Amino acid sequence: MRNLFGERGRHPYADRIEAERLAAGESAKKAFRAGAFGRRVMVTGVDFVFWSQPTIYLLWALGDEETRRVIEAAHECAVEGVLEWIEGEVAVIRYGQDGIYRVRPPGGLVAARFRHYEARSGRPLLHDHLLLSVKGQRLDGKWGSIHTTALHENTVAASALYNEIGRQPPRLADLRGHDAHRHPGAPAGDGDSRGAPRADPLDLPAQRPDCRLPGRAGARVRHRRRRRRHPAVPARCEVALLLR
Repeated sequence: MRNLFGERGRHPYADRIEAERLAAGESAKKAFRAGAFGRRVMVTGVDFVFWSQPTIYLLWALGDEETRRVIEAAHECAVEGVLEWIEGEVAVIRYGQDGIYRVRPPGGLVAARFRHYEARSGRPLLHDHLLLSVKGQRLDGKWGSIHTTALHENTVAASALYNEIGRQPPRLADLRGHDAHRHPGAPAGDGDSRGAPRADPLDLPAQRPDCRLPGRAGARVRHRRRRRRHPAVPARCEVALLLR
């Protein structure tokens, strides 16, 4: 099981396979590869998706224009803060034999970013997609690849940082009539707003914002037909009907 689910993705009987290949006269390198699962896949980019907790994006969907502007500003600051952290603390270019040399990309990273206002289900959801190139320039001017394992290992930390920056005053805490602190009994760091309109938990996308619930497909189809693809700002009356 350790081989199967470990970092190298080895076959459960990798030692036996390797020994048989060595006995057959194959090189040690080929014998080792024979006991591996799958193959290495070269990637050119990594996809990040940024969105806030359900109560926050419900405030954005159902609130007034001032509320939306503040939430979008907080979202913007949080995304930029995470990107700065990735550039300065996470992204590293490995080069040399076995990646013995490591350096931060001095010129930063290159990414394409675009915003959506709905989930695939048609529910209102302010979120940004960010496609991050894994290519970076070293100090000597040559181009290398960002160590993607380091990016994947820090996804949870990036998510926590996004939540922490997004709830910092004077952003969400400045919403009139809303308190950007925790719900009573909620775990620390969740960043939900106590002033958000409460709804039936079955009506909220608990795990994935694109989850589909039976009985609401017609409302979503009508919503998408009226708004076409991605509305600039979903109308509050339509959103309220959609969430009932």
